Amino acid sequence: TLIMSSDGLELARIETSNAIVTQGQYEFDNEVTLASPGLWSIDSPVLHTAVSEVYCNDILMDRVITEFGIRSIKISAEEGFLLNGIPVKLKGGCVHHDNGPLGSRTYGRAEERRVELLKASGFNAIRCAHNPPSPAFLDACDRLGMLVIDEAFDMWRIGNNPFDYHLYFDEYWQKDIESFIRRDINHPSVIMWSIGNEIKGMENPEIIAVEKMLAEKVHSLDMTRPVTAAVNQLRPGKDPYFANLDVCGYNYAASGDHGVENIYVQDHKRVPDRVMVGTESYPMAAFGSWMPVLDNKFVIGDFVWTAFDHIGEASIGWHGYWQEDIFPWNIAYCGDIDICGWKRPQSYYRDALWKGNQLSVFVTPPSPSFPLN
Repeated sequence: TLIMSSDGLELARIETSNAIVTQGQYEFDNEVTLASPGLWSIDSPVLHTAVSEVYCNDILMDRVITEFGIRSIKISAEEGFLLNGIPVKLKGGCVHHDNGPLGSRTYGRAEERRVELLKASGFNAIRCAHNPPSPAFLDACDRLGMLVIDEAFDMWRIGNNPFDYHLYFDEYWQKDIESFIRRDINHPSVIMWSIGNEIKGMENPEIIAVEKMLAEKVHSLDMTRPVTAAVNQLRPGKDPYFANLDVCGYNYAASGDHGVENIYVQDHKRVPDRVMVGTESYPMAAFGSWMPVLDNKFVIGDFVWTAFDHIGEASIGWHGYWQEDIFPWNIAYCGDIDICGWKRPQSYYRDALWKGNQLSVFVTPPSPSFPLN
């Protein structure tokens, strides 16, 4: 194994040999220490490369190249989220897997473009909702310096639709979690594993037992990252569910008024060591969702639903003319960035919220000049 710097210099070399019988198995486990490596961060996403080669009788049999970053993360209610020891507030957005007009197929440049546009609009973190993203997407996040909550499931044993993953959960959850984490574990952009979104029956002891099983499995595969999940309908009855999470995901928690004692503050008084993050928030409540993040170290960030518009959830973001039914909508129309990659008004408002010296001017939406019914 060769460890290479970002500019192609060899930093370390490790060689190990072992005799393996025919049809036998052996796991090579090597460790190396790098002196003063460049650290991966949002502003300086330094990447290293591991070149792993397998030889038999001095003949090269296999070669794998793996990019990785070196960085530390620490999360606590007292200090918040620390990246390489530096406090960072997660300016986040939820992102679906599709690329709008290009559909659900992955194109490397399209994935990279999405991350570029989001970073240019002030985002430093993405929640992949609600399934693992493409490797090309995570590669782009690694290169460009974007933090990621990597999410596995949208349901467990109780389905959201008649023919979704709940039919296969018991048979495949363990294999899928193992594949999910082993595929993505070397991405420095990934800072948390999410095991679910708005799972049905979260106050049911049987569902809590499934959650505990999932969290323990994730920790057995990766002890370096915290486990989270997105929770809706927030109330004290969800405390046993939250107890199995390292970071508690709050969907639509903040009030619209700065200074009002929101549910973050209420829950902190009840459970002072709980780390919270806004895993979903309304675009039109951007101010009320962001202020608790600034005011409280135990709230490490906020993720708007959504950062980039997506196919599906047709018309949920439409607040204009009255309409009788969903037709002809086929997009959500709630993203800061629209389906083609253009900034929408809410994105300019977020610029004023997140960036310095920002000024935006808007006009009032027109009123219809015809009767609505």
